Amino acid sequence: MSSEARSEANSQTSPAVVLRGVTVQERRRTVLDAIDLEVASSQTCAIVGSNGSGKSTLLRVVAALCRPSLGSVQVAGWDALRHPEQVRRNIGYVAGETGLADRLTPQEHLELVSCQHGLGRADRCVATESMLELVDLTSQAHVYVGELSPGQRRRLAVALALVHDPPVILLDEPFAQIDEQGRGELTSVLLELRAMEKTLLVASQTQADVAEVADVLMLLAGGTLRALTRPEMTTLTWIETLGDSEHTFRTLREYPKVTEIHQDGNFFTFSGLSTPEDRSQIAQWLLSQGVRLAGFGATTTPAGGDRA
Repeated sequence: MSSEARSEANSQTSPAVVLRGVTVQERRRTVLDAIDLEVASSQTCAIVGSNGSGKSTLLRVVAALCRPSLGSVQVAGWDALRHPEQVRRNIGYVAGETGLADRLTPQEHLELVSCQHGLGRADRCVATESMLELVDLTSQAHVYVGELSPGQRRRLAVALALVHDPPVILLDEPFAQIDEQGRGELTSVLLELRAMEKTLLVASQTQADVAEVADVLMLLAGGTLRALTRPEMTTLTWIETLGDSEHTFRTLREYPKVTEIHQDGNFFTFSGLSTPEDRSQIAQWLLSQGVRLAGFGATTTPAGGDRA
């Protein structure tokens, strides 16, 4: 490795993702127009835009899968134009189309991708087991993917992107075509990734889907990027759990910030958490206390009502 490349790789002060003047032109159309973007290490940045606005193109540029017409891209300290393979080793990419094989199981998918990343047999076993647990698919490990729900398939796609433990995760429309329960389950996974200090860059058509997990919200329209004003966040948080609901209730009561707990079976709402950081912290704490989360999010309704 050259001294210049080593300097790039060892940079500890740079943001995780940096775009400067990135322009992409396709068939005389400017898809991205002089985009500037910085995503700090361990930060979650959501890019919101309509279908066809260029969100997928932007993620492909960051993933070193699309070369911009103009501009520079750095990911995890590496120049994406000069060292694309190093960039790809440092990212996990969840595309809009997951490309999963219906006649393979989640375990088989994870073992195959682990092998492709060069993990040895013992490491493949550890990675497969830990990824299934992370995305709550252990009980579906040997079920054909074709039999999984859209939300379960999306969580498996996230697990596959994480097998090699990359610091930066790119997610293209992760909430598309999944129901409310699937959204809650996927939100729980993304909050856990935040707690693991992963850097997330998420593309979404809907601001509401990503507001819960994003530190920064950006709007991509007309090829340009601008910051979005965060809508007023609700003060109620909801969780849905598996297992002992009484243990969940007692655990919530022990958390200093939690107030006004309402319970309906395994569905709880409570006050006291006003920011995504607050919710990320309690999600991590609940998991550490043995609470099994089936869903997690924000709501404006009392327990048992429709979730916002």
